[in-house]
Amino acid sequence: MKKSLLWLGIVMMSSTAVFAQKANVSKASNMLYQEPVDYAKAQEYIEMAKMDSTTAKEAKTWYVAGRIGYSMVNAEVNKMYLNQQPDNEAMYKGLDMMYSNYVQADKYDGVLDKKGNVKYKERNKIKADFKEMLDYYLKSGLTMYELHDYAKAYVMWNEYTLIAKLDMFAGDKKPVVEDSTYNQIKYFAAMSASLNEQNEDAIRLSKEVIAANCKESGNAYEVLTNVYKAQNDTVNYLVTLQEAVAKYPENPYFVGTIVNYYVMEEKTEEALKYIDQEIARNPSNVDYAVVKAELLSRQMQKFDEARAALQQILDKDATNEKAMYVMASTFTSEGDYIQEKAQDLTSNAAYEKEMARSLEKYKEALKYYEPLRATMAADNELRESVLQVMRGIYLRLGNTEKYQEVNAELQAM
Repeated sequence: MKKSLLWLGIVMMSSTAVFAQKANVSKASNMLYQEPVDYAKAQEYIEMAKMDSTTAKEAKTWYVAGRIGYSMVNAEVNKMYLNQQPDNEAMYKGLDMMYSNYVQADKYDGVLDKKGNVKYKERNKIKADFKEMLDYYLKSGLTMYELHDYAKAYVMWNEYTLIAKLDMFAGDKKPVVEDSTYNQIKYFAAMSASLNEQNEDAIRLSKEVIAANCKESGNAYEVLTNVYKAQNDTVNYLVTLQEAVAKYPENPYFVGTIVNYYVMEEKTEEALKYIDQEIARNPSNVDYAVVKAELLSRQMQKFDEARAALQQILDKDATNEKAMYVMASTFTSEGDYIQEKAQDLTSNAAYEKEMARSLEKYKEALKYYEPLRATMAADNELRESVLQVMRGIYLRLGNTEKYQEVNAELQAM
């Protein structure tokens, strides 16, 4: 008899615990219909139910948790309808609660009927809520991005893209069509993840956008290369950059970036290969021809070849400031190069001859620097550099008057 009573007591205690947690779910649900809603208390009730083994795997528990988030979002949406300022944090929190809890609710939802068909209790309500609030994931993401809260911007935009993949929408009209807008939002999510140094998320999303071969694929390559660079992953950085250049040869960012990479690695021949491809593709763009001349001069000491390339530009446009600047620099670079090599000479006569030859190169440089100085705008970014080089040349030439004149101009800047 005592054993029977003990068993009955245990059963009663267990039943009481079950009823208590189910009551917490009901309390949390009912509070959403009481004004003003005490969201903190509602969450307290539902969190107790989520942690208790008797209700932790029930779809309704998680549905109500998600519904609390829905109610929070709806309250902020109503403010907007009344031309009131919504609480951005409450909007974000509610949307995130909707997604995380509704996904879990759907995981536990669905039971087999007598015919072996799966019947859902919460799924249709969840789908309706997602469809109703979908656009606010986009708006909340944009708000958080503008506030420079990239972590939250990523969450909102990423959840928007994930909603399209949810099993609950299989065989149904999806609320998110995987079109250009969808890929654009996925790119925004990748960019936000990158800015928040969530590198693995940024890599995953960028690769998905690239694989979609859409309008945003080029931008996704940019995010991906930047992430690899930040991680010092030279192998993937270069492979991705080469792939991007091959796919988007007209994109100056990728061509310029890979040229800079090879220049920094002192692989000038590789850099020139990409520059020549760009010149051949777009011969009217003189910028790459100027860059090529600069590399030939500074990195390879092929001064005559560099000047020949620049002269082709100046024959068509005698006032091209970039070409004139680099043309002048080929002479100063050659003058410096001659002086450097002269240091190894053991014959004084040979040394003096080379030093005199270097001075002639500096004089040639002035033939381009002086016109630049006369015509270049005061706010031109190259002006200070031109004046500094000219001051050095006049000092070497012993032209005190010109040195002081240029120096005074520099001091006045």
